[in-house]
Amino acid sequence: MASSSDRAPSGPITKVLLVGANGTVGSVILEGLVQARCFDVSVLRRSTSTSRPTAVAEAAAVRTVAVSPDLPLDELTAACEGQDAVVAAFPLTDVSQHLRLVEAAFRAGVRRFIPADYGSCDAASPQPQHHLKLYRDKTLVRDKCETLGEHAARDGRPFTWTSIVCGHFFDYGLEGGLLHFDLDTRKAQILDGGDIKASASTLRRVAESVVAVLQRPDATRNRAVYVQSFCPTQLEVLAALERATGAPWHTQRLDSNAYLERQSQLLAEGDHAATEEIVFVLGTVDADWTTRDGFAMDLLGLKDESLDDVVAAVVAKHKAK
Repeated sequence: MASSSDRAPSGPITKVLLVGANGTVGSVILEGLVQARCFDVSVLRRSTSTSRPTAVAEAAAVRTVAVSPDLPLDELTAACEGQDAVVAAFPLTDVSQHLRLVEAAFRAGVRRFIPADYGSCDAASPQPQHHLKLYRDKTLVRDKCETLGEHAARDGRPFTWTSIVCGHFFDYGLEGGLLHFDLDTRKAQILDGGDIKASASTLRRVAESVVAVLQRPDATRNRAVYVQSFCPTQLEVLAALERATGAPWHTQRLDSNAYLERQSQLLAEGDHAATEEIVFVLGTVDADWTTRDGFAMDLLGLKDESLDDVVAAVVAKHKAK
């Protein structure tokens, strides 16, 4: 019996359906897919959505496929028909919708499915699994992908999957304060000694990774790939910020374990804002992809970005507001 890893190549992926094209991550992925100039891109939208197509979508005349707002399986399956790949880039607020999308892609004969696995930390790691339902939900989706991938290999069906794990969304998180560097007050909260390396990716790097995976379907089938823009410590980010702002920053040191415990208690008490705080910690203390077997920068033809250049661009954009 042939495994999914030794099946014959089945040609380039050209037709791509993106789900979540108006979101923070999805809009940048859409731009990357269009700019690659090798994909016929469609976007899925809920029939009740009031969001306008992005400028990129309008300029490229990207086709829109409308489905009912609760994303029923039969409509998702019809939307996936004829597509080579389906890319999920919408929030996991309702994991059942993501599970149905995987099932629909499988039923429709889609060759590659990319789940919304991207940011902060590896959802399958023990700490994330323990602390947040978000990561347990992500793992449910990845498990579904693995199961259907095994069925496909056994039955001679085309379905395969790739999870892309990229660490914190660096530029987005830095500008929005999610990484606990405050660009207005020049104050930073540093976990432990600030010397833990953590992989992080710009939104553009996430899009580049999606494109690279789709351009390398055989090398990336049925696996998780770990990518980054760079892998700095918090102190290295702080130093880059001081260079970019031309001024010293004030720091507060936090014990990561105590902070994580406190935020977990707040979440248990119903404070949902604590979720972002937990994500911040987990993506800072357990996200060095350079040590992972699945570290895929060379495989995907990607190079590290310049931390100083990215930080300087974020600072300049913030000042211009």
